[in-house]
Amino acid sequence: AKRHGLKYAVATDSGTGSLHAAVAAINPEPGDEIMTAPATDMGSVLGIILQNAIPVFSDWRSGGYFNQDAADIESRITERTRAIMVVHLFGYTVDMDAIMDVARRHDLPVIEDCSQAHLAEYKGKLVGTIGDMGCFSLGGKPLTAGGGGILITDNEELARRAKGFANKGSEYDEGLRNSLRPTSERQGSSRGYSF
Repeated sequence: AKRHGLKYAVATDSGTGSLHAAVAAINPEPGDEIMTAPATDMGSVLGIILQNAIPVFSDWRSGGYFNQDAADIESRITERTRAIMVVHLFGYTVDMDAIMDVARRHDLPVIEDCSQAHLAEYKGKLVGTIGDMGCFSLGGKPLTAGGGGILITDNEELARRAKGFANKGSEYDEGLRNSLRPTSERQGSSRGYSF
């Protein structure tokens, strides 16, 4: 988080795990829709499906290196749309000004999948810092740890929810960090995975 100038980072077991935790932090209802890219790794879609939401694929813009087109995203927004997940594919950045304009007009959070664009910049800003949450994969990349993922955000509530979800569904509580009590005794309202 510090490297990107944000307040919060949530460690997960993979980039897929960080994307899943981001979707869970938004807390979609079953059948809600999340916009995403059609050309991407399955990890971008898996968290949407595992949260019982529906991935809606937006088209890419001409000459945009397979990156999403904001106008096409907007044309696909319905009353069930809950978020936009952009994918900075092959190190190329999405047109974040246009995406953020659409997102703000429709009051939708933006998840940035930066798994293929570590330290890429859009107009002088690091990807992952423009939307509401940025998600990164550490496995199989030039910056490799064998595995792992990171979610970054400036939003305390989204960070708390993502961290709780990645911690087997318990809402994160500093007092429980070293607790030996069973997960079932911890506070929490959403089921999660151990990411």
